[in-house]
Order: sequence, then structure tokens, then C-alpha cells
Amino acid sequence: MLDASILGFEQMRNSACGPIKYLSSLSIILLSQTNAAFAQVMTPNDIDAAAPAMTNNRALIRQNGAAASDSDNAIEVGDYARAEAVATDRLKTAIGGVNEIALRLSLIEALMWQGKFQTLSQEMNRVNQLIKKNNVDSSLLARAYDVQSWCLQIQGNTSKAEDWARDSLSERRKTPQDAVPLCGALEHLSNLLVDRGAYEEALALSKEALDVRVKSLGVDSVAAANEMERLAALYYKQGDEKDARPLFTKSLEIKEKTHAAFKPFAPQRADDAVFYRFIPGAANVSRETSNGVTRERITANNLIVEAALLLKSDSQMKNSKVEIRITNNSSWDARILPQGADLIVLKPRIRLATQVQGESLAQTIEKKGESKAKWIRFWGNQATATSTTNIIGSGGGYMPYGMGYMPQNFGYGGPNGWGGNNWGRNNSGMTTMMTSVPDFEARARAMQRAQAITDQTQQKASNIRESELGPSTLAPGQSVEGCLFFDDNKFDEAILRIPIGKAVFEFRFEHLR
Repeated sequence: MLDASILGFEQMRNSACGPIKYLSSLSIILLSQTNAAFAQVMTPNDIDAAAPAMTNNRALIRQNGAAASDSDNAIEVGDYARAEAVATDRLKTAIGGVNEIALRLSLIEALMWQGKFQTLSQEMNRVNQLIKKNNVDSSLLARAYDVQSWCLQIQGNTSKAEDWARDSLSERRKTPQDAVPLCGALEHLSNLLVDRGAYEEALALSKEALDVRVKSLGVDSVAAANEMERLAALYYKQGDEKDARPLFTKSLEIKEKTHAAFKPFAPQRADDAVFYRFIPGAANVSRETSNGVTRERITANNLIVEAALLLKSDSQMKNSKVEIRITNNSSWDARILPQGADLIVLKPRIRLATQVQGESLAQTIEKKGESKAKWIRFWGNQATATSTTNIIGSGGGYMPYGMGYMPQNFGYGGPNGWGGNNWGRNNSGMTTMMTSVPDFEARARAMQRAQAITDQTQQKASNIRESELGPSTLAPGQSVEGCLFFDDNKFDEAILRIPIGKAVFEFRFEHLR
């Protein structure tokens, strides 16, 4: 277990962790369910702001521990497997000192973002031991404090997580020229405060983060626009639409000037990534509900993206379906889905749903349908009916089992001779014969039912193949509709992210069940 005196993980024993995914402009932070080392008490608000803080905190290569720069760069572009491999390899020779601290912090982040908790405790213990033995500057110390804060937040100990976030921010303030990690610390603490309802202090931190962004990168930077959006959302959450409205408007104006949705996708810094989010209160979003289905709409640069999330898809399998419609009213081509979409489940537990390819889903449906039809055909071919024959006689003569006279044309033991399943009853000179015979009508009905199931499943499979939305280029004036499929359909709240060009359109669906 982690050193409780340092990390405050007193409640880690006998607890469990569910998957957590933080998605920033560049980073996918997925903490999948593993051992019983953490407790899952994350809130939807964590998803909204965790990643920007984490991404910004690592966006600059650390001045201490240059050996960690390659793994940090891999983390920056979301290549966590490579980051893990690089850090693990470098740790074979980096023994002691700040280099090992930096490498282990990089390894811890890479492990966390992949959901690998098996060795996380011992890695963090090692970091804390190294910090005690070395002179660590504010930048590296702030990073270590921040990682510890995230672990506590994941574990559900938000009170101690807040303490460590404050310590991290305190260290970041000692190097205010490092604007990106400073803003990350401000955002992290601000969102912890929002979660417990401390809005005034959260607002102050968010305003400070916006001020830092404007001074370091300019008022028209995408990074500043993201801070404006966060501040506007916080104002709106408190019912202050007057202050929220101009910030939403300015943020959208800055992002639209980039024309990111019409540019080819390429890895980029978190500060430069453009997200168009469905945030209540923003002027470019709308929502409508019809027949129990909620459809959300985001408009940017005359590109209209609509999405509806259905938990009960017509595939009759354990998957959800996203219906998407994109209309390009701009003067430029839009590249749809240059990389895969993401569905982040928030409730009842946080996890990343896996996208199911349409062809794979269609084949599975066909296989299950044919298997069901096969059994119907098999049992249908066994359908029989009972035939009853009354024979009047003296009751004498020979009959199987000594039951009286049986005419020759009935054969011995069955209508077709030996081995049949006739049986009879002799009662006062009358013999009643009960004979099982093929029920051809029932067999025909079974064949019809089996064929109907085959036809139905083939039609469903065909619909899936034809409706699946894949990478494409949408010309000006055109629109496209299609579906995406994911492997989970038992949740109440989720975030959907649809990449278009270098931009991402993000939707949030609540009260799904």
C-alpha cells in the first residue's frame, strides 16, 4: 500500500476502483477497473476539467529529469503504451536523483492513463522516498504533489486531494513564468472546489487562470478561449447568465477563427486543440427531446453536428447506438471522423465504452439469428401429432403386450412395423390405438418461423452495414447521416466526442434510463 503518512490513503484497503477516463484535447486518461486498491467516487465535473489540468501540467518538458522527456512527449500526444515502455527502459539505468523521480512520475502517469494499477502503489512509494533524499526544485515537486492529488481524488478522498492540489499550486506559483503548468494547477484546484460547492474561491482561481493565459499566450489564443468557456460555465452554473454570455460568445469567436474543423487532423498541443462543447448557456448549442430520444446540436463555422444516444438499439444486443447527422453549410470540405469517436460513460460508473465496428456487429447478429433459426428447424422437424383409432373386437387374439387383437395392417409395434410407438387400450371388446404421426403443418410453420428469423436478422445486419458512419469528406452544401455502435447500453450519463478535422465536437447526455 502507499505510505499513508505521505499520501493519506487510509481508506484504500478493501475498496475498489472503477474505470475513469479523462479526455483532454490530446490526452485520453483511462483508469480501468483493476485491483481493489482505489475507491471510485469521481463526479461528472471531474471529467470536464481533469484532463486540461493534467495535460497542461505535463505540456512543458520538465526542466528537471531530462531523461523523462521522451516518455513525457509520448504522454503529451496520448501514446501511453510508448511512454510506459520508454520510462521503464530508462529506469534500468537511472538510479537515484531527480532523473529517477521524473521518470517514475512519467511512468506513473502512463500507467494511470492506461488503467494499470498493479504497480502504481510501489512506484509512488519509491517517488516519495526519493523526494525525501534529494533536493527537488519547485517544478518537479509540484508535479509529484499533483500526481498524489489525482490519486487521492480517484480514491475518493477529495478533502486530502484538495490539500495536495493546494500544495502543488503553491509550488507552481514559485515559477509563474511556467504558465501552462500553473494554469493546470489552478484548474485542478478550482474544480475540486466546485465539487464541494465552494464557488467563490473556484471563480477566483478560474479568473486567475484566464489572466495567466491571456498574459502568456494572448487574449485571442485557443488556450484563453478554453479558460473563458470554463469561467462562463461556472457563471452559468451559478445562475449568472449576464456574465456568462459574453464569455461564451468570445470563446466561440476565437475557436471559429481557427477553422479547425476544416483542417487535416494532426497531433497538437493541448493549448491549441479546439473543442466545441455542448454546454448549457452557450449560444451555439440546442437540445430537443422527441419520443423519449434527446438530440443535441452544436454549430460552429456553419457546420452543424447533431447526435442522439440510444441505449436500446435495433440490434437487440448489448450495445448502444449513436445517431449522427452532420450538415456542412460552410464553403470548405469537412473531414469526418479522421480518428475514432469516444463514448465516456459517467454513471453509474466511469468507463470508456469500446466502439464496435459495424461489420463485426452485423456478423454477430447474423450468427446469433442463424443459430436460433437452426434450433427452430431442428425441433420443428420433430413435430408430431397423435392419431387415435378405435378397433371393435372380441378382445381376444394377439396384440403386443397381451392387449388383444391388432389388425395386420397396423404392423407390430408401430404403423410402419417394428420399433414404432403405438399403444392401445382394451376395454370391453374395444381397442383404442394412440399413434404418433408427423405433424406436417407444424413442421411447415416452424420452417416459416425459422426463415422469418433469418430474414429479419439479415435485414438488421444489412441496416447496420449501410448506416455505419465512417471516415469521409463532406463537401460544402452536403449532409451525411449515420450511426456508431458501442459495447455498453446500461448507463445513465455519458459524454460523446466526435472528431471532425482538427476539432472535436463534444456532447453530453444525461438521464438516459
